[in-house]
Amino acid sequence: MNNTNMLKEIREVTALENCIEKNKDVIPTIAKEIKEFNPKNFMIVARGTSTHGGIFGKYFLELHYKRPVEMSDPSIFTVYDSNLDLSNTVVIAISQSGKGYDVSTVLKKAKESGAYTFAITNNPNSLVAEATDKHIFNEIGETNAGAATKGFTTTLYILTKLALYLNNEEDSFNDDKYIESVKSALELYDDIKPMANELIPMEMGFSIARGYSYSLAKEFALKVMETCLVPVIPYKASEFCHGPLASTSSKTPIVLFAVDDKTNEDIKRVITYLKDTKAKSYVITNDKKIADISDMAVMIDEKESIYAFYQAAIVMQLLSCEMAFTKGTYQDRVPVLKGRTNTF
Repeated sequence: MNNTNMLKEIREVTALENCIEKNKDVIPTIAKEIKEFNPKNFMIVARGTSTHGGIFGKYFLELHYKRPVEMSDPSIFTVYDSNLDLSNTVVIAISQSGKGYDVSTVLKKAKESGAYTFAITNNPNSLVAEATDKHIFNEIGETNAGAATKGFTTTLYILTKLALYLNNEEDSFNDDKYIESVKSALELYDDIKPMANELIPMEMGFSIARGYSYSLAKEFALKVMETCLVPVIPYKASEFCHGPLASTSSKTPIVLFAVDDKTNEDIKRVITYLKDTKAKSYVITNDKKIADISDMAVMIDEKESIYAFYQAAIVMQLLSCEMAFTKGTYQDRVPVLKGRTNTF
């Protein structure tokens, strides 16, 4: 029986409910201040899993608030001790521990340049939290698993709500439906076990998505690498077909995410290309036609893209967790990473 901390934290719906309740006034207040600041652009600074939440935020902010969003490279500010003109920029820091020296350094220099800054953390008394103008605490409580899960899920929620508030679309996303979508995805745990069993023997693989689902491909790759100790290379669907496709074979499993009606046809196209290389396709999708042409699929029941995306995020976490549990590797501790995950 899988009784790991990783699985317990994936299933911790109360953490998501706490995040919603505690931030119901915080997010709209920050959105109001951002609109008054009237930025020309955004910059997101993060590391690891938080970066993947930021990738989703980049897509969603650009789609809804129509301002360009850049993913920061902290080494510009730390290694090279340089500065950027961020006077018309909102800088968003994402760090669950809040301990990242590089992230806090970017924030400090951004504030000196005149940026509006805020952080998403789970630690109000941290370097990152103290370096910002405003804080959004995701309120997920204690984390004991080695692999981050509920922090990622709540970051996605916060960035979703922020983007919608900025464009006065907050009523288009229903918090109750969000929670029900997550609960529905958690019920698919048994459905992912056959896929986990097939993926366990792999020596390397790819994870593919397009649009804001690319954040899931990136996060799945990280989760498998740190818990199963197997390299997985994430690609956007379009980039994958510009070369990496040629390296696939019957020994190369490909995990794909197809839960967005704007990009599902592109994922379907990639699956047809994989037939030529004999690479097996493993798909998390809400589209039965895509499931039918894949080698193996986990079907989620939500048709509306944003809620389907959240279901896919949960299924992705369950899949990596079950792979590690069955393989007998590291969901709750990764010895080689101990003491080395504080960013620099």
